[in-house]
Amino acid sequence: MNSMPKRVAILGSGKGTNAAAICSYALQHPSDYAVSLIVSTDATAGICNVAGQFQVPVEVVEHGAEFGNNLIGVLQTHQIEILVLAGFLKLLPSMVIDTLQGNVLNIHPALLPEFGGKGMYGIHVHRAVIASKVHVTGATVHLVTNAYDDGMIISQHKIDVPEGISPEDLQRQVQVVEHELYPKAITVFIRNR
Repeated sequence: MNSMPKRVAILGSGKGTNAAAICSYALQHPSDYAVSLIVSTDATAGICNVAGQFQVPVEVVEHGAEFGNNLIGVLQTHQIEILVLAGFLKLLPSMVIDTLQGNVLNIHPALLPEFGGKGMYGIHVHRAVIASKVHVTGATVHLVTNAYDDGMIISQHKIDVPEGISPEDLQRQVQVVEHELYPKAITVFIRNR
């Protein structure tokens, strides 16, 4: 394996809690990968503050007709090898996946292939999990393809669904799992590719 740490970019448009967990892990395990860029689709998103907190360059690439080309340009400028989605809720343009030769990861707040697909994000997932009366949920890190939540599973972590729990409390419990799972799953992916 190449001894140089892989250059990772994080793409998101939310609060950036997963981005912060990944940045923190990368600093503690510098031989695995380095977060070399954070990309946000919104200049006011919390993920931009995470970039400042960890002194990572940040670029804002707004959604629009040229989003795919603009994103590729930014990733190539920063010599990014792996793109990690964290709070990015749209389908990634296939040209981005192709340019990165499939080196794009995402995290989903349930145990795929269950509770995945279009419209299944955030609190919607946890409501569906509770409504279905399953006893186990968790988080899944997977490769990104041209379909929602459809790529090869890299890593999963399971937790019990307590009886009577609210979707909001379940979301908080799953987020704790995500913050532990995602940074390690990136390492697993790099070592196995």
